[in-house]
Amino acid sequence: ETIFEGGRATVERCPEDMVPLPGFCIDRYEAPNQKGVRPLVAQGANEGEAWCALRGKRLCLQEEWIRACEGASKRKYPYGNRYRRGACNDDKRYRPVSWSRINDTDCERGRRYIETLDQSDASGSRAECVSEEGVVDLAGNVSEWVNLSKPVRSGFAQGMVGCYWSGCYNMHK
Repeated sequence: ETIFEGGRATVERCPEDMVPLPGFCIDRYEAPNQKGVRPLVAQGANEGEAWCALRGKRLCLQEEWIRACEGASKRKYPYGNRYRRGACNDDKRYRPVSWSRINDTDCERGRRYIETLDQSDASGSRAECVSEEGVVDLAGNVSEWVNLSKPVRSGFAQGMVGCYWSGCYNMHK
């Protein structure tokens, strides 16, 4: 339940599977928002919006996601200000992608290829990869769709944040 005080939104209650932050609620885990379950991968922005809408939710705004990641202390990483390789799922070797294989006209073959690329962990697997307010896996694991706060040259309303298992800080190493 959102209450507006002096033009600023405050959240009085969030569903139990969400974390209350100033003016909004955010899922504790990556979609499907369940500890110990691998997150959804290779989903488009429209699919993400539809998934949220079916649950009475929406994609985060970019600034909401950043706020959840930085915490009240504005930390550089969800877990603190010093990078710790492997604290989040960001320590795996990058697997080069063949976009033609992903876009194979045989959807089942394309899906199977995506599965060979997926190096995500089950949500909550890395105990250190948690924000100061309890949001899990904001960096590493999988990228998340957000509604962009400012218009971009491409004209897209959504963008991806959070990086994925090998695309955060060690791309192509």
